Amino acid sequence: MRSPDSPKTPAIFFITFRGDTFRILTELLNTTLKKLLAANPQLKEPFPANTRIRIPTTQPNSPRSLEKPRKSIVKIKQTEKAPAIIRLGRSLLGTRYRFGAGPYPRSRRFDCSSYLQYILVKTESCYQRTSGQQAIVGKRINQRDVEAGDILFFRRPRYSDNRIGHCGVDIGNGQMLNTYQSPPGVTITRWRDPYWLSRYITAREVL
Repeated sequence: MRSPDSPKTPAIFFITFRGDTFRILTELLNTTLKKLLAANPQLKEPFPANTRIRIPTTQPNSPRSLEKPRKSIVKIKQTEKAPAIIRLGRSLLGTRYRFGAGPYPRSRRFDCSSYLQYILVKTESCYQRTSGQQAIVGKRINQRDVEAGDILFFRRPRYSDNRIGHCGVDIGNGQMLNTYQSPPGVTITRWRDPYWLSRYITAREVL
């Protein structure tokens, strides 16, 4: 039994994709099925997209917590806001794109920065409208340290002065929520590929 003075381990959560399975989750989250079910006893396959999964954690000062951790391909911030941002962002998948879109939902359209603004304002994380303004909010982080919930900025070929021309929010596993020409509108894109990495400018931590 935990003593009253024992520190609590912060809960960390992951938001599922459509088609996720126990096998996929155990590989992504670097855990075992037994531990995953112990942390989420209500979980049964098939589970729908946008299901919030508690990631099993190790208690502080336990023998296992002193071991060198294995590398995981998914990192998620220890905050309630990251899952909320991802869940809201994914609920808007397929929303059509329009450059310079007006306020949503009245406009029924997003451009990349208005989409980012909408999902961040809802979680009180960022209020700026343009990608240039958003790129100076929060804390600058190295590309290798990007986690789910961080915002990403890229240049676009149409700008000769290398200015920021596109943005999105990381959702883990090298993917981001973003929007561009319709179709696809709001979509999930793999940003850790040659096309986007060659256009990468910076990432910001706003949570």
